Amino acid sequence: MADKTTGALPAVQEAAIGSLPGIADLYDDTLLPVEQQGEARHMTGLQWKRYAQAGVSQYVESAKQSARDAAGSADSAANSAKSAAQSASEAADSAVSAQQYSGKPPVIKDGRWWTWNAEKQDYEDTGEAARGNVMYSTFFLDPRTGDLYMYADSEYTGPRFRLSGADLEVVLTYGN
Repeated sequence: MADKTTGALPAVQEAAIGSLPGIADLYDDTLLPVEQQGEARHMTGLQWKRYAQAGVSQYVESAKQSARDAAGSADSAANSAKSAAQSASEAADSAVSAQQYSGKPPVIKDGRWWTWNAEKQDYEDTGEAARGNVMYSTFFLDPRTGDLYMYADSEYTGPRFRLSGADLEVVLTYGN
């Protein structure tokens, strides 16, 4: 090939290009001799940079989206791990609570049900009567006499009743 010039560079033989010293860095304003369609031309470092960027841009956008997806997955995994840790803690607390109640069934004291309170480590009174008999009253109206009768077990502790004229009233509290 014949001698060619590039910009203000002197003509260079093709065979001599390989013998030129290399460069340490390529800057935006660096001039490089090139041959394009049989003509000697020059190209800048900035042009090479833009060419390289255009060549990899499709991969960069894909990598950015993959990074965003990975970050979302990492956040989701962190939230799942946090939820799992909380569930494990709650399960451990439930196991401790179950162990506290194990072997501590409700008991009857003073005619009432007492249940175990794990926080207080003691039984507490529920206030519920512990009787096996019928705990309600029944009524009977004698159609011949018009008399109303109430029947209840001797241990009945439910509400009381009274007649007020022709009305039957339920007495929920006891007073004077």
